[in-house]
Amino acid sequence: MRSKVIEETRKGLILYSIIFSFTTIISSSLQLYNGQMTDTNYHILNRAAVVLIATITIMMFKTIKLENKILTYLVPYSISMGTVFVYVWITGFFKPLHPDAYRDIFLNFTTVAVVVMAVMYFRDKRKESMDK
Repeated sequence: MRSKVIEETRKGLILYSIIFSFTTIISSSLQLYNGQMTDTNYHILNRAAVVLIATITIMMFKTIKLENKILTYLVPYSISMGTVFVYVWITGFFKPLHPDAYRDIFLNFTTVAVVVMAVMYFRDKRKESMDK
């Protein structure tokens, strides 16, 4: 049991590192393209927190298996969406939020979640068809 927890934690940390690196490179590239030469530490730390929530969500997608396939994807998504909204609300105490902050995080997070859910769904379908 302990080795399984350690292995899943290791996989989660690797996934987190990959996602954070990828999103930081994309964000930095877009900012440079738009003429913004710097990124704030505050923004980078916020990205790190949101990527952590996203990584935990992906790990939940992999581990939470319910009889109802829709609920298998909806439960982790709902938990993570609530968590990310609470995170945005808390950050509002430290720095004023953009008027569209909740909309933006909802759209960004949901878009990625739908892509991840679709990939996992088709991977599971492929695995089921190979097992038959």
